[in-house]
Parts: sequence; C-alpha cells; structure tokens
Amino acid sequence: MTIVHLQTELAPANNQLAAYVHFRTDSPVTFTYTVAARAGSPGTPGSIPFTYTLDQWTTGKDGIIKVPVMGLYARYANEVRIIFTEQNGNVAYDSTLIISTEAQTYRDETIFHLDIEQTDPALFTSVWGNSWLMTTFCDGYDRNGDLRCYYSAPYRNQMLRTHDGYFYIGSDEEEHWYARRFFKIDILGNPVLEFTLRDENGNAYTNTHDVVWDSAGNLYMIGSDFPDRSTNTMRQDAWILKFNDKTGEMLWRKNFTAEFDNTSILNNSGTNDVHFNSLSHIPSGNNVSEAIIVHTRSASLTFGISPDDGHILWSADTGNYNPTFAQSLSAPRLDTSAITDRDNGAHTVFVTQNPYFKDKTDISAGKFVLSLFNNRSCVGADGKAVVRPISTPATEAASSALPVQVLFYAVDLAANTVTQTGAAVSLPQTRVPQITDFMGAVFDYGDYYTVFTNAARSFFIIDPTGHVIATIYDVISALHGYPEFPGECYRARLFSEDELQSLITTAFTLA
Repeated sequence: MTIVHLQTELAPANNQLAAYVHFRTDSPVTFTYTVAARAGSPGTPGSIPFTYTLDQWTTGKDGIIKVPVMGLYARYANEVRIIFTEQNGNVAYDSTLIISTEAQTYRDETIFHLDIEQTDPALFTSVWGNSWLMTTFCDGYDRNGDLRCYYSAPYRNQMLRTHDGYFYIGSDEEEHWYARRFFKIDILGNPVLEFTLRDENGNAYTNTHDVVWDSAGNLYMIGSDFPDRSTNTMRQDAWILKFNDKTGEMLWRKNFTAEFDNTSILNNSGTNDVHFNSLSHIPSGNNVSEAIIVHTRSASLTFGISPDDGHILWSADTGNYNPTFAQSLSAPRLDTSAITDRDNGAHTVFVTQNPYFKDKTDISAGKFVLSLFNNRSCVGADGKAVVRPISTPATEAASSALPVQVLFYAVDLAANTVTQTGAAVSLPQTRVPQITDFMGAVFDYGDYYTVFTNAARSFFIIDPTGHVIATIYDVISALHGYPEFPGECYRARLFSEDELQSLITTAFTLA
C-alpha cells in the first residue's frame, strides 16, 4: 500500500497549537502520532510528549486522511512522529515531521509556562497524568506547565464544558459577560453547530455561566434577555433555555422572575439580579424524577426543575435567607437546618461523582452529594450573609468576602433533607489569600477535585478531605481578563487524558 504526505496545515482554525497533516492512502489504516517533548523546556526534564492513537480503521474521505495534531509547543520547531499501520499489522509509514510555531504571534499577556508546585510529589504524576489545565480563555497547560493549547481569538464566558467529544463555547462579539452567539465546536476551534438564541417570536437571548445535558442528550443553558437589571421587572440571568443538541433548535425557555418575588439577595449583587450560575443533572430513579439542578449566586438557592417544561420539582434554601422562595408552589422545600457552613454566593454547585461519597449516593433513591465552591462573598461581622430585598438598591451595610471554602452537601429527596457532609475544606493561605468575591470553580476529577480561585488566580488539586496534591499560583496574567476585573477568568479545570482523546477523535471524524 501507499501512504503519501501531502501537506501540513498549521492552525487551520482558532487553536494555534494544532495542525492538520494531510495524507493520501489507498487502503484502511490506523495511526498514532507523538509530539516529542521539547528540549530545553522550562522545568526540564519534566517536558511531556503528547501522544494520540486512532482506534479505528480509516481511509479518510476520498482517500485523504487529515490527522488532527494537538499539543504543539508554542514558539518552537515541533518534532511530530506519525506512524500508520495496515490491517495486517505492518507499518506502512513512520516518519518525523517538523511543525514549527516559531512565526506565530501571541497576546502580550500570554503565559507560556506555569510553575507547578508538587505539594505531594509522591502522588503528583499519577494524579495529574496526561491531563491539561484549561482556562476559560482556552489556554491549556500540560503536567510540566507548558502551553499546549492556545486560541487566537479567545471566547468569553466560557463554561469549560465538553460533551461527547465536542467543546461548547460562547462568542465575544457584543456584551463580554454574555454570549450573543453560542457554538458547538471541535477542539481545533472549527464551528460544528450554532445554537438558535431566538425563540419563535424573534426574541433574542444571551448565553451565560453554564450548560448541562439531560439523559436524552438535550442541552440546557442559563440565559438572559439582557434587561436593565435596575429597572426591568424581568430579572437578570433568570432564564433556562432547552435545546436540541443535534440541531441547535430551542425546545422551550422558562423565565423564573416570578418565583423570586419577595426573596433576598446578597448585598453585593445588582438590583433584580437572580444570577443563575450553575447547572447539574440527576437521572430518574425509583420514585425520583429526572431533574436539572439550578443554583443562583445572588440568592444562594438550589432547586431542581423538570426537563419536560422547567417546572420546579423541589428547592433548598442553602443560604438560609430565602424561606419564601417559590412560596406559591407545591414543590417540596428541603430541610437545610442541619447545614453548618452556608452557601454564600457559591459557584459550580454540581452533583459530584467522586467515589469518596458512594455511601451517600444512590440516585435511584434520590440521594446524591453536591460539591460547592463557596465564595463566602458577602459576610457580616456575625458571620452571616448580608442581604437585602431583590428589587431594592444596595445598602451601605458593612460586609466582606472571606477565604473560600469547598463544601459538600448530601441531598436526600425521599427524606426532604440537605445536610453537610464533612467539614468545610479550606485552601492554603500562606502565599496568596484565597479570597474571590465572584467566580471560581470546583470540578470533579476522578478521586480528586480541581479548585480555581478566580481573583486569587490560584489552582489546586485536592482530595475530598482537602489534602493538596498540586498548587499553581498566577494561572493567568494580571493583565488578562475582563475589563472590570483584570487578571481574572471565569473557570479553570483539568481536561483528563480520556477527555482530550475523545475531543481529538471527534476532530478527526469531522475533518
């Protein structure tokens, strides 16, 4: 058989540290490529090669195979070894190509290498593995701290969500906090699908904060109609939009303005700011309805809604200052009186899959655990949340943000209870106070969690008890971020090796 290298196409889409390498073949093959570790990299000998293997036979499209090479080093003549194998096991092609990124330009604030503190060196390599640390600006770093993913036109308000090998991302065309357009893309940055952010009446919406999927694969999005939050009775960030993930069609939308009548919000929130910021999901079980779990930062509330039409199934006043939420509804209000450390402007309130909590998890019986990045955003001298009515302007009441916590809440829908499980997890304060009024994230990562403290620009890998495996300070530049908040980005987390491999396989399938 014959394999012929036709051309190399550097940065064919938004990801500057990726390439398509084109080959012609006349028989089915599979391939493996390795981006060799960079000689002289900061931190050497820790430089990390990047390898991908296609686990299916292919002849490409019309005999042309476009190999999506990921993980190139910036400003470097990369050595990429590509091996094609025939079905009989023979190696049909084995050659090393040079793919140079030396002529590329980057944003002034780009960080090309992160210093990673191996807080637990015995565990570090096995826990981080071949994952990449990804920021919401789509800068990705390997275990050595080297930049391996870089989008030339960064998107804003990025969820850092992938699903079935696709990356989901908003635009940065108009309102930098809100995406007027929303896309499913491949990891190279090629748009695959644009979601329709207009309803059948022509009303426009923006995407913000988070997305999640139900058991049928439909996508749910936090949205806004972007009103003037100080005067408009349609409250800010109070929409949930449901989409067909295959077509981008909006299936339904629901505004929760009325449910927040007579509620309170944190005093550092804007007037009429509902501020949904987290979406999670539980499947149906025995006498348990499938639910999309919604969290609101400003009101510190968590509630479940039906995938069918968005009606509220249950609610939990996790902040303990909104006993009147949705008071006209018959949906159960879960008892949160046993919680010790209260939700105060939390982010990334997600159902955790960490096996550490397996004794408290039985979805079929309505039992699950929520992990929270608790911002402790607006706290008074008495340690309680400083709040005011949602429709009134902010007051002069004294408050401060305290060092963040990671909390775990055990939910039992059959018993109608939410309890705190374990003590609040604190983060090291010795170098940088881990304080961030707004934003930040905690994400599942196998048996561990990744934690990003936004304003502190710090990243941690911890176990559920708070033992720190790795620490990175200054994850992004002090110049990089939103205009109002220099040196900040919305989220950061590790993309696992399996996740990266899935993203590359999808990129190959689409090429």
